Amino acid sequence: MKRILKQRWARFFPLFAVLLSGGIQARQIQATVKMTLERLPLDKQEKLKDLQDFISVYLSDYDWTGEDFEDPVPVGVQIFLQDKSSSFEDRYAGTFLISNGQDIQYYDKYWDFPYQAGDALVHNENVYQPFTGFLNFYAYIILGGEYDKFGPLGGSPYFEKARLIADQAMFDSQNVRGWKERKELIEKILSEDMIPFRRMKDLFFTAFAHSGEDDSLAVRNCGDAVTLLEGILTKNAEQKDAVNFLKAFHIQILELCRNDQGIIRRIAALDPERAETYKKYMK
Repeated sequence: MKRILKQRWARFFPLFAVLLSGGIQARQIQATVKMTLERLPLDKQEKLKDLQDFISVYLSDYDWTGEDFEDPVPVGVQIFLQDKSSSFEDRYAGTFLISNGQDIQYYDKYWDFPYQAGDALVHNENVYQPFTGFLNFYAYIILGGEYDKFGPLGGSPYFEKARLIADQAMFDSQNVRGWKERKELIEKILSEDMIPFRRMKDLFFTAFAHSGEDDSLAVRNCGDAVTLLEGILTKNAEQKDAVNFLKAFHIQILELCRNDQGIIRRIAALDPERAETYKKYMK
């Protein structure tokens, strides 16, 4: 697994070569967090003014996967908070958007949590805590989506970690809001219905890895991926994950398959929104 991952990361992400040489301290996530506090009372805005930085450090500086060779995934987080405090507890509700800036994005409008200003954000895999458990859940889902690109169903261990967190959270009756929806999300990701999509991602990135070394194999893998993509989008033309993937990587696919007009026409048929782009590659 590590050998395959190294080969694919080194070819697709140039910074990875530096990581292999030991020139950069490895980490899996490079987070940028933007927290909007304008809806909070002024005293709460002051109390939480550093929280976005704490979250950024929490996500960025932890060794999530135990791998020491990855180019960090750029993760963007946007948070909008409202005050839900009572006389005995500081509590907040918020909306949460997390994305890798390309094809993976999740929006959560049910975040509700207790937080006392100054509380340290500490990783403890064995103990569920409502605030950090929520962050861990989405961090593992993002990483699972990335690992699916570098091995057949390679993200499963990280999706399983997210599922375990959701299972634990369902027993926290005081902080259960939103976890039914999150549980449904992770069960959907791990369902049989999602396997074609997850295998499709791996095939495309296998193709990218072979490009320039074995172009015929690269195009063959690309064609196999397109076949899976056709099945997904024929069944549901608005399947969000597939639509986002195609939006993010259609140029790389076109460049890889520029000499195979059949594949280009098949992809174009799946993506009418970018018809003008595909025409530039058609002969």
